Amino acid sequence: MTAPALPFTPLDRLLDAHRQRFGAKPAIVDVDTGARIGFDTLAGAVDAIAARLVDLGVRRGDRVMLVGDNGLDKLLMWLGAWRIGAVVCPVDLTFIGAAATVPLLAAIDPVRLLCSHETRVDALPAPWRDRVVAWGRGTPPGGAPDALPDTGPIDLAQIMAAPGAGATPLPPAPGPDDLAAMCCTSGTTGLPKIIVYDHAAYWFNGLSGIDFLNLSADDRWLEFRSFNWYSAQILSLLPFLQTGMTLHVARRFSRSRFPHWIAAHGMTGCAAVPAVINILLADDRSADAPDLGCLRIMTSSTGPLSPVQWQRFEARFGVPLMNLYGSSETGWVAGNRPGRHTIGTVGQRALHADVRIVDVDGLPCAAGEEGQIVASGIQLAIGQWTMDGKLLPIRGVPYRTRDVAVEDDAGFLRIVGRSDDLIIRGGVKMLPQEIEDVLLSFPGAIDAAAMGRPDAIFGQEVVGFVVPSPTAPFDADALLAYAAARLPNEKTPKEIIVVDALPRSDRGKLLRDRLKALWWTATQGDTPQDDLD
Repeated sequence: MTAPALPFTPLDRLLDAHRQRFGAKPAIVDVDTGARIGFDTLAGAVDAIAARLVDLGVRRGDRVMLVGDNGLDKLLMWLGAWRIGAVVCPVDLTFIGAAATVPLLAAIDPVRLLCSHETRVDALPAPWRDRVVAWGRGTPPGGAPDALPDTGPIDLAQIMAAPGAGATPLPPAPGPDDLAAMCCTSGTTGLPKIIVYDHAAYWFNGLSGIDFLNLSADDRWLEFRSFNWYSAQILSLLPFLQTGMTLHVARRFSRSRFPHWIAAHGMTGCAAVPAVINILLADDRSADAPDLGCLRIMTSSTGPLSPVQWQRFEARFGVPLMNLYGSSETGWVAGNRPGRHTIGTVGQRALHADVRIVDVDGLPCAAGEEGQIVASGIQLAIGQWTMDGKLLPIRGVPYRTRDVAVEDDAGFLRIVGRSDDLIIRGGVKMLPQEIEDVLLSFPGAIDAAAMGRPDAIFGQEVVGFVVPSPTAPFDADALLAYAAARLPNEKTPKEIIVVDALPRSDRGKLLRDRLKALWWTATQGDTPQDDLD
């Protein structure tokens, strides 16, 4: 594989080059509001926001918390902060919840909270309200926050009308070794994990995204996943900056509006997650199938993609689906590529990623042998920021992902599962994904999961959860027989629990711990026990 010949370029030089090359070509389009900005005015608008932040006391290396929904305006604020070398901390305070907000604010200690007009600033603790700066179009409803009468809001409509930095001098744009962002991801303690990145991590992961998807300036890309997610940042925001393609953003996915977005804007590509693939396939009425004809490519990442759903999607919509794999800590690890993709795998290694499959002793596995994925390289995050303000290094040593995979002779990786998701029945260890793939291949099943429930003899028995299609009859007993004909006895579910939906995070990841409570409630009918292992 050959890396795209694109050395690191500071943001100001990058945007100026795009301005000269592309002129009025749309740079970012907000498909919800219709707002857009061309490359001819993007650099000036970013500089104007950067100057406003300097006037508010934000300096190179300062941390700013960015709060607001997806859209053109959020990305402008993000780029304005990056232009002066500030560290962007994108956060959804509603998702994090009140209990985690104060510890998170204390850990990050942002000099400013850049909050959209829709943010409930009055819900923030008093000390932090003093650092709020509102941003949006026009005057915030109810006026600017009382805490900052001298600063006033950042009016993006005014900036868009007359972009330019004015008299405020701007510092040099950050280099590859400067810190870029602190992003929150789900943790195991109820508090989010805070992962720290430099601009090099972003740059090289962006190059991997370009390589995976053959992205170019001619592409018109759609991103509806939250830009609080690192995956959206390195698959959409960075390739947009690096190639000069047009980036379309939506606040969130909408099944009813999705085909209109694709057709109206002539999209050539789109990022997605397995849950969206399932939603698009959920309605079996062929007349209701959306037309995605102008898409040349679509991706799936942030969670396991069933080979069954992958095949169904390509057969139904005729759009190549590229399954990608990475994590907040590692960045991109592997990905399928046009002309080099294999259903059921996460593709071949990413550029700049040193990826190994190792056994329990840390020794390399042979082709076809299961082992844990270990990654290292410049694309990894700098480290994890603890709640007491310490940096735990990630880059610099091999990072153990806890994901179990098999590599074939052609270098394609197939994720078998996570080492901590093991089901152990009578001493036989198994990962849920093989069982889930069989359940999903049953006609009428649109989502599925498997777990081990307690058993007095074998320790655990397999139980399956299935979300049936709302448009077809479903027979759980028939599914049990179907699974028994395709799986060895120890892997065959002994019961099927039909549910309306599986417990998933906002990123579409299956919350396996909640399956235990779901099983207990469905079978015992009362409050679940604390420990079902």
